[in-house]
Amino acid sequence: MNIYDTMNQLERELRALPEYQAVLTALAAVKSDDAANALYVKFIDIQMKMQTGQLVEPEQQQEAQALFTELQANPLMSELMAKEQLLQTITADLQDIVFKPLQEIYG
Repeated sequence: MNIYDTMNQLERELRALPEYQAVLTALAAVKSDDAANALYVKFIDIQMKMQTGQLVEPEQQQEAQALFTELQANPLMSELMAKEQLLQTITADLQDIVFKPLQEIYG
């Protein structure tokens, strides 16, 4: 088995994880609900702006904070975020494992 076979196997196993499947289920529930889906679309927009440094004005930051409060109050979005956090823990652990050899080299 070569490295690409191993990576493809890892991808298949990640997709089969209950945590991954739970995110898919929660996301489908969000997308099937108009109110939750509207919040989700706003959330994705805010995330993109945050990642590109576009949310620099205090007013924009306050809007983002208000949106996060709304997200937590919506049961479907709250569930999605909780499921995503569980999956994120797994992917962070995986990232640590993958990069450990490089950290050992470059210390």
